[in-house]
Amino acid sequence: MTIKNKLEANYSLIWREFLELQIQRSCDAVKLFGSANTYLVIQVIAWHNFLIVTKSFNKKDRTSLVNKWLDAEKSDNKYILTYTLISELTGLHLETVRRHVKKLETLKWVRYSKDTGVEYSASDENNKVLAEEFNPKETNLVLNFLEFIDKIKEN
Repeated sequence: MTIKNKLEANYSLIWREFLELQIQRSCDAVKLFGSANTYLVIQVIAWHNFLIVTKSFNKKDRTSLVNKWLDAEKSDNKYILTYTLISELTGLHLETVRRHVKKLETLKWVRYSKDTGVEYSASDENNKVLAEEFNPKETNLVLNFLEFIDKIKEN
């Protein structure tokens, strides 16, 4: 049975688990960042940073990725993340994005300049929370989801 056929045959079961993963991850993120809007903004910024970190990174394991993420020497970034792009990706008003970036700057998660745009720049303490507490939780959510799908009997 193909993955597509497995999904179609078990859609309600799989979709329920997928939504539970998303909701639990969102709840954990809102607790960490203080609001849903701040979570949406930092998610885009972290995604942007992930793309930069993995651009010329050929390893696939989590440990190597976390080490690269935590490495202060990031590769050159030619792709500037703007308030406008964050606004488009999140659906948040431009001014709302600007306020949340400013909040994240104050909390030492990001930095902003007109020349470099919005950049992920977490303090060591924040990076530790993200890499050692939050990401392992979300990784377990994904693992549980994949295990659930794997256990579905082939019809």
